[in-house]
Amino acid sequence: MSVEIVSGEEYTVTYNDSTESLTFDGSMRLRTSEEYEPINELMQQALSSTPEGNLLTMDFSSLKFLNSSGINIISRFVIAARKQGTVPLKVVGNQDIYWQQKSLTNLQRLWSSVQIEIQ
Repeated sequence: MSVEIVSGEEYTVTYNDSTESLTFDGSMRLRTSEEYEPINELMQQALSSTPEGNLLTMDFSSLKFLNSSGINIISRFVIAARKQGTVPLKVVGNQDIYWQQKSLTNLQRLWSSVQIEIQ
């Protein structure tokens, strides 16, 4: 089992290879794509480490805020996963956090196979 963590002042992103999941927590207000690069690298690592055919879960249910730069990084990641085509994605959100209802469901427009679960 391996757990990788990227964190900043207000956020933590954790990749757990035994559960094949990325967990996002806190508030992500980074300004540029460059500032999101460590998170992007962690997501890419998760994608490449997940065995072909296994589901990679992205859990946003504890992420209170994600700005447009962060949504852009997540969207580009979904497109990269679609192009790779070997690892399906499941996105988990929290119905009580408004931005998640709108933004996370839009990920299905980028890849219709993304499973969206807003609880």
